[in-house]
Amino acid sequence: MSFVLAVALAQASLPFDMLPLGASPTEQIDPCPYFDQAKGPGTTRPVTSSDLVELADIGRWDPSDPISPFGISPDGKQIAFVLRRANPAANGYCQRLMVMPLDAAKAPVERDRGGSLIRESYPLRNFTAIAAGWPQVIKPRWSPDGKTIAYIKRTGGTAQVWLVDAAGQEPPRQATLMPDDVEDLAWAKDGAALIVATRPALREEVDEIAREAHQGYLFDERFAPDMGDQPLPTRPHPLELTRWNIGDGTKRTAAPDEVALITPTRPGAVPSEARMFTVGPKGVAAWTQAVDPSKVLSPVELVLADGTGRRISCDERLCTRVAQLWWADDGHTLFGVVRGGWARSRTSVIAWRLGQKAPRVVLETDDMLIGCDKSGRELICAREGSTTPRRMVAINPVSGKERLIYNPNPQFGTRLRLGTVQRFHFRNAYGVECFADLVLPPGHRKGERHPLVVVQYNSVGFLRGGTGDVFPIQVLAGRGFAVLSFSRPDFLPAAKQGAAEIDVMREERKDWIDRRSTQSALEMAVQKAIDTGTVDPQRMGISGFSDGSSTVQWALINSRLFKVAAMGTCCEGPDSYPLSAGPSFQNQGREIGYRFFEPDADAFWKPMSMVANVDKIEAPILVQSSDSEYEGGLDVEAAFRLRHKPFELYVLPGEGHVKWQPAHRLAMYDRAVEWFEFWLMGRMTCAPAKAAQFDRWRKMRGAPANPVCGPSPLPDP
Repeated sequence: MSFVLAVALAQASLPFDMLPLGASPTEQIDPCPYFDQAKGPGTTRPVTSSDLVELADIGRWDPSDPISPFGISPDGKQIAFVLRRANPAANGYCQRLMVMPLDAAKAPVERDRGGSLIRESYPLRNFTAIAAGWPQVIKPRWSPDGKTIAYIKRTGGTAQVWLVDAAGQEPPRQATLMPDDVEDLAWAKDGAALIVATRPALREEVDEIAREAHQGYLFDERFAPDMGDQPLPTRPHPLELTRWNIGDGTKRTAAPDEVALITPTRPGAVPSEARMFTVGPKGVAAWTQAVDPSKVLSPVELVLADGTGRRISCDERLCTRVAQLWWADDGHTLFGVVRGGWARSRTSVIAWRLGQKAPRVVLETDDMLIGCDKSGRELICAREGSTTPRRMVAINPVSGKERLIYNPNPQFGTRLRLGTVQRFHFRNAYGVECFADLVLPPGHRKGERHPLVVVQYNSVGFLRGGTGDVFPIQVLAGRGFAVLSFSRPDFLPAAKQGAAEIDVMREERKDWIDRRSTQSALEMAVQKAIDTGTVDPQRMGISGFSDGSSTVQWALINSRLFKVAAMGTCCEGPDSYPLSAGPSFQNQGREIGYRFFEPDADAFWKPMSMVANVDKIEAPILVQSSDSEYEGGLDVEAAFRLRHKPFELYVLPGEGHVKWQPAHRLAMYDRAVEWFEFWLMGRMTCAPAKAAQFDRWRKMRGAPANPVCGPSPLPDP
């Protein structure tokens, strides 16, 4: 992980809505009725910003997340899942608990709806509970008798367990009343109680911080100024497991066998250094472990061990990045999902039958398989490809055959025209495997050359808006751009020798080698796009978010490829970490070689600092930043403003690093598209609501002399 990304991830917010979220008055509008309205087939047209914002999602947005969002009934005949759609007008999410037969004989039916978005919480550095900008995966759980579904929903203060009648005969009801958010759940084996996981220690530390306010806070390593004006939790917050009796609402501490329902104990056959493990019905254990435990980025091998102590391992490239493992019901075959191939851009399903020396590949694809779960003889997965949004499929792990269970976004591929995608494979100047995807406008004709926009910094799964979901790829393509979805290169060989994460980050900082490696890959990808004859090399722009923003910085300072830029965060520089990110990240920065206020700091930052290089940069820059981190780019904004260079900064309230509010995502999409259209096409949206924006832009240095009115944004579908 790059240092800028590590800092940015911490720039989220306090956990569990401890801080005001900048809510708009429209948040009280029910977001679901809009989606209840039947929509006709309509005419085939390009993708709009609303189409992307309102995509139906199952599970987390991240297409590499292995956590399953699917609840499969005990008889294996039905599946339950939470379907989530963003409504920008309500600035909220329509969330529905859906149930349908696994054989897809009937369409899904709604069994419950409502609740506010539950954002995932995770530890980072010394901060132990950071609220993410992405949703927590909510997996419904069926009662042992298959009649009731339990799932987590937030209505009001805390997230609690709700019970839903699977047949829809009884109304949903709240089952638990814990003082803390319920983060996970399981049914007791007798079906009379729920086992729930909470973190009381987190609430206790938050309460202590609140009491400390009366005396004032000591500014120490608990602070990250751009996350707020108070300390953040830093103590461990272990999960506590409670048995909640459904009948009378009494509770007690969960017994060891009940704890194991949520946090399985490690079998004796599995070594302590194992990372992922599973034990089959015949007692054969399988796990992954580092080939070289002395290296934090060591390749991983897959190991099988039977009851006699005999072990066999697969250390081929096929087995170095296992995401999930299952045993067949008969215990004779181990199945797995693996991320591999060129630059780890492909997904495979593998099968390893006992007695065989190594697994065989059952299925291999450029698509992503997400959150797979086993049901009988099938794997139930979410699958998405570069031009196909997430859908639910069943895969036979023996034959590799697939069948569709449910497509929540049928309009893509029928009513909506998407650009075609071409993938490039190459090695950069440092020998690192790289890839990128070139998306051409729908209806592209041979001989046409289009302005190019680069979107970063991962290019897997459905090409929606790049990392952070800020720059809408298919919307740009629909407006006439070629889009290069660029995936940044992996770690350099020298960095992979590090014994700890700090060693890796230190190696990546030497002479800015990581940034040079990324720039090399970017230049090669752009050249490959130009070589197709579909790109106008005189009209190219670049966008980026988080680590991708650093790539934009480096490219603007150290090359002349791009005429215009847009960023979702700004900027990595000598002042942003010590003044905005706080003591913890400042100290870590020094550990890995960054210089801040030392005498040699100016020389260190010369290749990277936007302020130090402001006179070299002529590209107009748009920044759309959250209110939790915009301060980190104020020195850059002031330097550009002083020199009358085109630079526009938007601040989005109530956001963390990854923006989660639907209204903001729609605004960011539209503004980014309009920015690139204005500077690369000389086109503007001549709608009254946009008049002030384009009046500002037309007055900027280097603006098109006579911009023309382009097509207005298309109406919502």
